[in-house]
Amino acid sequence: MTEHEHEGDHEHDEAEDSLEQALELDTQSQIFLEMRRQNLDLLKLSIEVAGLSGQHPPIKSGDLKVAVKNIWDLYSEFYSWIDPEESEGDEEEEFEE
Repeated sequence: MTEHEHEGDHEHDEAEDSLEQALELDTQSQIFLEMRRQNLDLLKLSIEVAGLSGQHPPIKSGDLKVAVKNIWDLYSEFYSWIDPEESEGDEEEEFEE
């Protein structure tokens, strides 16, 4: 193999590695964005189940903390259905504190 052929192979390998890295980054980005979209969908569902969507009157400032806690409790429950392993880890962290 000549030196020129060896350089060509090396450049080809670098280009292939760069392409693989770009595809991996794109895949990771797509997974991240899909997870965020699912989180927003769960949040919307939680708000609906809590009865705080649609034509609901504005929440009074004194009721806001309770409303947010209700939404969070529903969201957490829904999330545990989707990713039970993740929620088990969260529960362990809560007990450690």
